[in-house]
Parts: sequence; structure tokens; C-alpha cells
Amino acid sequence: MRSEFLISFYFAFILFSCNSNEQSNSLKPSLPVDSFLIKEKLLESDSLNLPLREELAIEYYNNNNLSKAINHFVKLCQNDKNNKLALITLGNIYYDSQQFSNAIEYYEKALKLDSLNTNLRCDLATSFLNINNAEKALELLKENIKIDYNHLQSHHNISVVYKELGKTKESVEEMEIYNKLSTNN
Repeated sequence: MRSEFLISFYFAFILFSCNSNEQSNSLKPSLPVDSFLIKEKLLESDSLNLPLREELAIEYYNNNNLSKAINHFVKLCQNDKNNKLALITLGNIYYDSQQFSNAIEYYEKALKLDSLNTNLRCDLATSFLNINNAEKALELLKENIKIDYNHLQSHHNISVVYKELGKTKESVEEMEIYNKLSTNN
């Protein structure tokens, strides 16, 4: 009887957690280790429970278990190609581990879903810069400025790209714009 109660309690807890994550659509603080085991067991019986899989992927990510986070985020993307959170998080994981070509793949997919996301485009541009494609990085950053002229990070990164390209004058001019905008904010 007690074990049935505990199973019911954990199941209700997990359902509540999934619902709250769906609403906030953001990464959350980590939960106790036994919640990982419970969620894994539940996914064994219902592999298409995407809210639960997303919750588990986030938990692994927050606990720095990146291989398991990647595994679950990839499965999410296989079942829901429009899962922006999974695409961006995969891009971030690969970016942070300096696997820039993989980061580009996921950032580009996410950008197709959210074409006005200047922060995402900025991360994509930086990934291109890190694989020595400064021209593509510059193109993406200039798109950002068209969307939001006040996007500080884009101005800063444009200055860096110009410097990489040996265009010192343009780099200095862009840094002046950055400095002017940053003092106004």
C-alpha cells in the first residue's frame, strides 16, 4: 500500500513538473537524483511523452550530464522538429564544447523557427566566426542590425569580425557605435 502511494505521489509530481515546464518554456533548477530514474522508467513505457522527455533533458542539462541531455534533446527534435528549446539548447551545448559545425546546424534550424531572434543569430554568427567564416558571420550580424539597430552584442561582434578581416577603420567605427549605444543604455 505504501509503495503504491509513493508511486502515485511521484507520478503526480512528475506530471505537475511537466505542466509547469510547458508553460514557462525555460530551463529549471535541478531535482533529486531519484526523479531521473523515475522519469527514465516512465519514458521506457511511453517514449513519445515529449513533455516528460523535455523535462528530463533539461534536468540532465542543468546537472551537466551533457551526453544524456544531448540524447534526449535529439530524440525531442526527431519527434518535434519545431522544438525551439531543444534546438537552441543543442546549439548551446555544441557551442560551449567548441563543436561549432554542430552548433551551426542546430542554430540554423532554430533561426528558421524564430527569424527575428537577434541573440540566436548572434550566436550563429559567432559559431561561423569560430570556423573561420568571417564573411558569413558579418552577413548575419548585419542582418541583426537591420532587425534591431540597438543590439549591442551585434555591434561589438561586427567590430571583432572587421578586425579579423583586417578592416581596422571599419572595426574602430563599429566599436564607436557600440560605445555610444552602450552609454545610452
